[in-house]
Amino acid sequence: MDFKYYQPTKIIFGQKKSEELKNLLKGSGKNVILLGPKINKDIEFLFKKIEKYLDESGVKYIKYYDIEPNPSVKTADKVISLILENNINQIVAVGGGSVLDVAKIVSVTYNKKINDWDLYFNEFSDFKKDYPSIVENKIPVIAIPTTSGTGSQCTHACVLTSIDNMKLTIFHKDVFIEQAILDPELTLSLPNRLTASTAFDAFSHLLESYLREENPICNILSKEGIKNIFEFLPKVLKDNRIEYREKLMISDTLGGISLTNCGAMLPHPLSEIIGSFINISHGEALAIVYKKFIECTLIKYEKQYASLARFIDCNLNDKSDKECAYSFYLMLKNMMDECDLNKCIRDYCDDENLLLEIYNLIDSIDLPMESYEIKKLIIDDLFK
Repeated sequence: MDFKYYQPTKIIFGQKKSEELKNLLKGSGKNVILLGPKINKDIEFLFKKIEKYLDESGVKYIKYYDIEPNPSVKTADKVISLILENNINQIVAVGGGSVLDVAKIVSVTYNKKINDWDLYFNEFSDFKKDYPSIVENKIPVIAIPTTSGTGSQCTHACVLTSIDNMKLTIFHKDVFIEQAILDPELTLSLPNRLTASTAFDAFSHLLESYLREENPICNILSKEGIKNIFEFLPKVLKDNRIEYREKLMISDTLGGISLTNCGAMLPHPLSEIIGSFINISHGEALAIVYKKFIECTLIKYEKQYASLARFIDCNLNDKSDKECAYSFYLMLKNMMDECDLNKCIRDYCDDENLLLEIYNLIDSIDLPMESYEIKKLIIDDLFK
């Protein structure tokens, strides 16, 4: 047995735990930047609550509520300018993975005269490499996620949109968040579409890390997280109960931990290319490739799929691996149907020229996580 496991983030979990923010900062003398997405009426109350805790802590703080989905390197540069102008020495990031990823990367790049983002994308592209530190005085980050999907609060990855509009990832141990407050109450206002797509993102992290490596710690976490999503995602879309939200937030965190240690597979680079051209969430982009991915790998990962199926449904214990693997495929299809995730790329885009451009780009890129034949089968199905 040969594996590595690393997870340095302190996690504070529970209902109303966002109140802990004022205790974490009280008396610290910090100059804080509070990062968030564009505020709308559905989430305004959440940020008023966070601002109240900052007021009660006595810290000085500025706000930047302008981080877009799939944030650009220009947004990161803007936040860095604010950090330098205001002598910021603490970051509080409230939002989904986009907000957290910006907070993580600026915490270690704020002191560079000029950030060469292309260099970062090329230099720090391997999730397994232990790169030398790139910062002496990192700005600490407190993350408060408001979605349950990306697991960014406990990963060493930052996804940014490059100057040429491609979604790319930077991996580095320096970007791990120091502390994360996971309060499921903050996810109660998520609309169903966002709840489903973010949970599917978490599912993909759990499954791909489970398939990619035999890691006795992460494999256990992945199985538990997958089972939770299969059971509680359909439930929460029908009945928005806090205990269901808790299960999804736990699964999101398990997915982030597993992804960090074991890595992603073919659906991730495919979906990131699709998301660079079509304005859909990462979870939706993943969902459109997933059924075909599992269908194409039922034989290759038969034992893994069978093990997952038996873990989810003990009534399958006397069935063969082949039968159980196919049962897992059916479980996924049923969940996607129930959660309105069973869509194709043409449900989101009817521009044939753009679709051809996406197809040609995916077809030309070397994606070593799976064989070329599997990639070809998936994309031919996607664009048929």
